[in-house]
Amino acid sequence: MDDLEGTGLTRNAEITTWVPLSGTTIKINFDGAFDKQRPRAAFGVVARNGEGRVLIARSKLHENVGSAFAAESLACLCAIQTGIEMGLSETIIEGDALSIVKKCQNHVMDKSEIAAYIRNIHLTAEHFRWIHFRHIKKEANRLAHTIATESLRREEQEYLNGMVPDFALQRMEEEWLREPD
Repeated sequence: MDDLEGTGLTRNAEITTWVPLSGTTIKINFDGAFDKQRPRAAFGVVARNGEGRVLIARSKLHENVGSAFAAESLACLCAIQTGIEMGLSETIIEGDALSIVKKCQNHVMDKSEIAAYIRNIHLTAEHFRWIHFRHIKKEANRLAHTIATESLRREEQEYLNGMVPDFALQRMEEEWLREPD
């Protein structure tokens, strides 16, 4: 925790690289890519174990998405659904969209343009015994970002067990071999 110049307020030191957990908890990262010209989005979702090994890598395309916020919300929902499909009872969901993560952490009635998505996230998250939403920096979310942006560009969807799409192999290896800050 950093002291904010004598104000008595503190903030968490932000995570700048993907960091594996000790234990058996699975972390699921998400990112959304948005094309306002069409309007469509792609989501990148990556589930990894405590050793940092990819268990699931998923990309999904979605038509008629109204904003980048909607794309990130739908990507978060896709991450939660992936955890349910994996049979997890507890998980950590990580993303670099601070406003989305905050809305997921807060169970106050949301009144924004993405309120319906946030309500759906809260309802879907009830399937877990324990779930934690965590904000991370973009640098710590590169693999999910690469999967989302390339899937949008290529107009491809994938669901892979134990591997990532070929276009994301280098990014996965960089993150897996890199020492945390």
